[in-house]
Amino acid sequence: MLKRDLSCFLCGVAALLVSVQARPTIAAGLAPAELVAATPPAASTHASAGSRRTLPFRQSAGDMRLEGEDAARELSFHLSPDQVAGGGAVRLSYLNAVSVLPDDAVLDVELNGEPLETLPIRSPNGPMTHDLPVAAAKLVPGWNTVRIRARQHHRIDCSVDASYELWTQIDPLVSGFVTTVEPKDGDLASLLSVGRNGDGATEIRLIASPETSQATVRDSLSVVQTLALVLGRSDLAVTVGAEEGLGPGIDLYVGDPSRMDLPQSARDTLAGAPRGLFVRQNNGGRLALTMRASNTSELQSLLLAAVNGPLLPLIRANRAQAEGSAIDGATPATHALSDVGYRTAPFAGRLFQTSFTVIMPSDFYPGDYATVDLHLNAATAPGLSPGTQLLVRVNERAVATQVLYNPEGMTLKDKPLELPLRSFHPGVNHVRILAELPTAADKACDPSTRDEARSRFLMLQETTVTIPPLARAGRLPDLAAFAGTSFPFKGSTGFDVFVDAATPSRLGSALTLLTRMAISAGHPLPAEIRIGRPDPRAPTDALVITASGDMPENASLEGRKGERLQPFITDALTTASVAGQSEDSRRLSDSEALLSAFQVETRLEEDQRSLKSRATSWFAEASTTVNRWLSYKEIGRDDIHVDSRDRMISVRQVRAPESDAVWTIVAASDETSLASGMSTLTGPATWMSLEGGEAIIRHSDSKLVTLQPDAYSFFPITDTSPANLRRLAAAWLSDNFVVYVALVVILMGGFGWWVGYIVPRKGVRTVE
Repeated sequence: MLKRDLSCFLCGVAALLVSVQARPTIAAGLAPAELVAATPPAASTHASAGSRRTLPFRQSAGDMRLEGEDAARELSFHLSPDQVAGGGAVRLSYLNAVSVLPDDAVLDVELNGEPLETLPIRSPNGPMTHDLPVAAAKLVPGWNTVRIRARQHHRIDCSVDASYELWTQIDPLVSGFVTTVEPKDGDLASLLSVGRNGDGATEIRLIASPETSQATVRDSLSVVQTLALVLGRSDLAVTVGAEEGLGPGIDLYVGDPSRMDLPQSARDTLAGAPRGLFVRQNNGGRLALTMRASNTSELQSLLLAAVNGPLLPLIRANRAQAEGSAIDGATPATHALSDVGYRTAPFAGRLFQTSFTVIMPSDFYPGDYATVDLHLNAATAPGLSPGTQLLVRVNERAVATQVLYNPEGMTLKDKPLELPLRSFHPGVNHVRILAELPTAADKACDPSTRDEARSRFLMLQETTVTIPPLARAGRLPDLAAFAGTSFPFKGSTGFDVFVDAATPSRLGSALTLLTRMAISAGHPLPAEIRIGRPDPRAPTDALVITASGDMPENASLEGRKGERLQPFITDALTTASVAGQSEDSRRLSDSEALLSAFQVETRLEEDQRSLKSRATSWFAEASTTVNRWLSYKEIGRDDIHVDSRDRMISVRQVRAPESDAVWTIVAASDETSLASGMSTLTGPATWMSLEGGEAIIRHSDSKLVTLQPDAYSFFPITDTSPANLRRLAAAWLSDNFVVYVALVVILMGGFGWWVGYIVPRKGVRTVE
């Protein structure tokens, strides 16, 4: 799924930016020359000679945490050719657990594959910052990679459990690359140099008047999503306001200086900017990004030109990084761990651990019809104690173990470990391999007797993971697919985003969620924003964001006082991708109705149809039948109850009361809870942990609580091949074991009845 051609992204952008319903299509190759070349004649810099600026790492705080006795992380930063020529320093600011023994704890730092320096880990009481000088010859234009490896031990406890208490946290606000060369105005790649605010988030602030922010949101939605994909960060936060923000971040101005609905500051900024996308460096590390266009059609053309021009290398780099850091589970194949960045290295500690990610397709159906096979290539040293074992966890659930104890050591070559498909879910899956490696000397816990030169365990990078053919049937509800791939919104079909009131806070929350979904989908989403509530009869999928309490799910959609709520009759905010129903679209609908009537009228009788046509119809009917009997009751789920007063924000998926549309409802009791909850919800750790039918973030501790659905329903099956239907049948029988046993008993009883009753009564026929 991840390993698709870049054209998929460009198709998504084109689907978002070019609407065939309300305006003519402008292909990238046919854009007017003056639009493609809309760049400023000269660039300037705001830095004085000798000033220093820190360019942050792209990764968020969770990707900068090193846990355990031996852990490594790769961080990246972007440099222009001028910044490469100027050299600089890698700045690392860190804080470590108080339990880390300072005598021998070290950070090994590499830059672009070459050793840079080794630092002591000795900062449990407050952050410590190191600047590591880097010559220009060690840097490259574009993305540079810093690999950090932490080796650390416990002060007083040498048990395996104590190794979980060891951690070193790199500070994302301070760490990065220090340079004296400021980014230049007009260089869109300088967007990657934007810093994070005090909350650790990358802020994008849309400048709009509170009274007329709806129109600005309509025009900016495609720009905001594209900007999120260019930045490639998972800690984005979008706000809406009339004034520029404070501290690091991006102020986004969209429109034309002649528009009176924009704040005066926005009109002044747009008046001084060239047409199209342009970035300017402001004081305090804040960037001003302008998208000047006189109308929606021109905005689309200019944005598409930028995507096919200066933004294209940045998009490609982000996609390459995503593809190289995860295993694509959509296609059956065998992957070596070296393909996802694992390096073979001898391990001398008590608890070895490494992890990788598997991306399952959005319509993946978990079940016990196959396994993901981990073929282990590893070795243990002699002298390890009983209890030495290897454990595999999928999404933090233990699924496989392997005893490693042998007094003389042991070698494993392609040792198969079966990981059940039921432990995986659509979207992002985290697989962790842990090896517990105790020795008798650990009981004494004497640091002076520790021998780091003697390794205990070695896992080779030739260890492989084999993905089997998967059963494909999209489930509802499934928040894991929603978070991992933006299912069911990731396709080219437009959907509606409903906000219950057009306030800056609520619109900002909607934009934050959409940018997070765009990153998960890998392309901009063709959304249409509306103010109000969805129509229960509408066939279009909907994302509902409300800060006035929970969204009712019953068919009548009763209001607080019993009145019937009117569906989306307030204001329709049409995005740049989906236009309102114009005369042309209504005529198109009429034409489609006429075409359908014509097809019905001229349909061939059954005996006149070709064999291929009849087979296709049969498979379609079979798909519908299988879709009906695939609804099943989830077994073995504990009921979890959360006090309604402790709900900060909740996310759940339901069917529309009077149609087959899917509603994904994000609800909070007020705007404060919505803003705070949205920040937690879209954070990397929480977002990748979503699953089940409903997710709740609690006020009391900001923790995520997952509620499993009572039952699933299934989307129409697109793969009706015999192989997929066979896998679906096997998966369904594994979920309904009683039915499976009943079928076996019936078949065995039928065979016994045939052998014991029918055969003897038929007698023996003699052939002469």
